[in-house]
Amino acid sequence: MESYMTAKEAADYLKLAERTLVRLAHEGKIPGVKIGGQWRFRRALLDEYLDTLAAASVAPATPRMGQVIDTPIEEIFSEDNIIPDLKADDRNGVIHAMVEHVTERGLVNDPSWFEAALQARERLVPTAVPEGVAFLHARRRSPDKFPEQFIALGRSPEGVLFGSPDMGKTHLFFLLALRNDALHLRWLSRLAWIVRNSGRMAALMEAKTADELYAAMIEACELLPGSLKPTHRPVGR
Repeated sequence: MESYMTAKEAADYLKLAERTLVRLAHEGKIPGVKIGGQWRFRRALLDEYLDTLAAASVAPATPRMGQVIDTPIEEIFSEDNIIPDLKADDRNGVIHAMVEHVTERGLVNDPSWFEAALQARERLVPTAVPEGVAFLHARRRSPDKFPEQFIALGRSPEGVLFGSPDMGKTHLFFLLALRNDALHLRWLSRLAWIVRNSGRMAALMEAKTADELYAAMIEACELLPGSLKPTHRPVGR
């Protein structure tokens, strides 16, 4: 299993000052986790982060009619996108259940492709983090596969072994299907910020229904720091 890098190792890898790296991780702009009070980083996730930034920086400007707006969570997430009691006991079962749910909602045009893409992404490097959360997504956005962009959420009260670096069980599964890399990265940072706090995690785990889970997510998003709040402006590719 891939080992975690220390903040110093990750800062050297990214050619950043360690203080800058820690600040960006704390703001949710660089993927990292706190383990025992110390920041740790996975090389594969840092590489994906850099790839996403590079793709966004060199992509041509999006035509006005095709612009993707950085919208609030209410426009991409609803109670119907939530499975409060996910019935799955392994990684493939979780992925299948999530894809089946969003397909029934009419959010996916090609469920076979989507399921295979999610499985391939997990084989590359698991998206689970020590907080008991996984961020499922296809490696490529492929917006043509989705009638509309969305975030879905599945919760397993019992937990599933999903490849977390600490070997613990994963309980919350966020499924992201967003229009471009830039918006995907922004929402990944926001969700990472939300689950980093034990109080917000407790609210998500203790909610009894999909409606209560939705309300907990809305409340958490209202607390996002200024740097992570939706801008309501177009975001690049």
